[in-house]
Amino acid sequence: MVRKSTAALMLTLTSAALAGCSSLQSVTSGTDDPCATLQDIVADYPTGFADFRGSSSNFTSVTIYRAKEQLIKGHCEIWAWGNGDSAYTCTVSAPDRAVAETLHARAATELAECLGSNWQAEKSVRERDGKPAGERIQFTSGEAKAPSVALHRVEDHRRHSVYLYIGTGARSPQQSD
Repeated sequence: MVRKSTAALMLTLTSAALAGCSSLQSVTSGTDDPCATLQDIVADYPTGFADFRGSSSNFTSVTIYRAKEQLIKGHCEIWAWGNGDSAYTCTVSAPDRAVAETLHARAATELAECLGSNWQAEKSVRERDGKPAGERIQFTSGEAKAPSVALHRVEDHRRHSVYLYIGTGARSPQQSD
């Protein structure tokens, strides 16, 4: 169960990002209660996030929808593949590794609190070409129809980002790219 008394996950991302770099674009939550919205998104997973799908862009093997409810305003999408599989994702770029690490650590704490004690977290290192390339925390629940919820900090040369993934564990990006 999402704890409404928990500080807003996405507001944590906002304050950490803005504290780290004044030139970083403004990042705000697109909802008044991010924890409740997160629970609603997780609950809508069995329908492919149908209640959260906005306008779409169609491609050969995937349709990308703008999310109606934005955990991070302007940064969230729903990816729907041809096989019926879907994922809700939000991605925020960071100006450097230190800001990305701060974003990831604070968001991981808030995400764990929002998801609650029925979710277990597993941490791992992301690798690219045999070298460390960030970190990943994957949350899983014992509920049969619950999605995987993963928070990633990605390093790609000089680019850094943090992203949230809600979807099947089979499609969830692994620690190696």
